[in-house]
Amino acid sequence: MSRLENWAFYFITDTDLTKQGILRDAEDAIKGGAKVIQYREKTKPADEILEEAKALATICKNHDVDLIINDSPELAKTTGANGVHLGQSDMTIAEARQILPNGIIGKSCNSIENVIQATNDGADYVTVGPVFQTSTKPDIAELVGIEGVKLFRENTSLPLVAIGGIKLENVGEIVLAGADMVVAISATVGLADVEASVREFEDIIRDVKAKST
Repeated sequence: MSRLENWAFYFITDTDLTKQGILRDAEDAIKGGAKVIQYREKTKPADEILEEAKALATICKNHDVDLIINDSPELAKTTGANGVHLGQSDMTIAEARQILPNGIIGKSCNSIENVIQATNDGADYVTVGPVFQTSTKPDIAELVGIEGVKLFRENTSLPLVAIGGIKLENVGEIVLAGADMVVAISATVGLADVEASVREFEDIIRDVKAKST
């Protein structure tokens, strides 16, 4: 858990939004201060996914940054990644733990019931969202909002990652509501200067957390 305590901005790769390739995005995010990178890729061929994940693993290890693989604990194990992030439709935390006994396992949650279940099942962190409307998942109608972040915080002691429609102008209130980390894909990967945008998020998150303790 000590490594998770060092996370602030949780960077997720996005093939559709990237302007310079996901490997360059990851390198720039790390330059901007990110301590965790999640590789999320659902559409490329398996061999290309494996090569990208291996390349990201090398980048992250060289900078002592955690790499989390979306959906696949098998890929995380193969590439030596630090952990896996599971959706509600993926395998259970117990099943993932069998593959990655010492890995970090995160779980996506969009209800209090999900959060309580993930906590009881032994997740290492949970995500809450979408907090606000987001262009990366426009089909999701039910939003959590700031009050939802507060409720999630009240129902778990696990590190909490907020995602969905997060921007520089609202990240402070999300952290104050109880989020330990945040994801903002469009507001980082979607911009020309990934390094600068990640650094701005990192600075705000760490500053708000420092002032609120």
